[in-house]
Amino acid sequence: MAARKVQVFFYGSYINLSALEEAGIKRRAFAPAAIHGFVIEVKPLANLVEGGDGVVYGILANLTHDELDQIYRHATDTLKGHVYNPEAVIVHTRGGKTVPAMVYICHEMEAGKADPAYVERILESARSYGFPKWYQERLASFKAA
Repeated sequence: MAARKVQVFFYGSYINLSALEEAGIKRRAFAPAAIHGFVIEVKPLANLVEGGDGVVYGILANLTHDELDQIYRHATDTLKGHVYNPEAVIVHTRGGKTVPAMVYICHEMEAGKADPAYVERILESARSYGFPKWYQERLASFKAA
C-alpha cells in the first residue's frame, strides 16, 4: 500500500527545489500558490505572522509524513532551535483551486538578522515562480534589515 500523502504549503527556503533536494525530496511538480491572512517575515528565518489582509506566496506540495519528517530532521541545524508546528490553512493555487493544506509556523521565534544568502535563495525561487513584484521586494527587504 502506498504511503498516504498530505498537502503542504511551503513559503520559505523550501520553495527552492535545490533546498528540497538537499533534504532528500526528489524533484517533482509543485504548484505555485498563496495563502491569505498572513504576512511573511524573515527574522532570522522565514516565518508567518497573522496579518489580516496579508498574502503569502509559496508552493503547494503533496508529500508523505515520512518525507515531512525527513525535511525537518535535515533542517535541525538551520532551524537554530526554533520549532515549527503544523497548522491547517486554505491554499489558493494559481490554477484557481482552493485546497486545505498544512503549513509550518514558529510562534516563538526570537527576532534576529536574516542571512542575506538565505533570503536570496527564497527570492531566487520567488522570481522563478513569477510571484508579484511587490512580494519579491518584500522578500528582498529582509536582506538589508
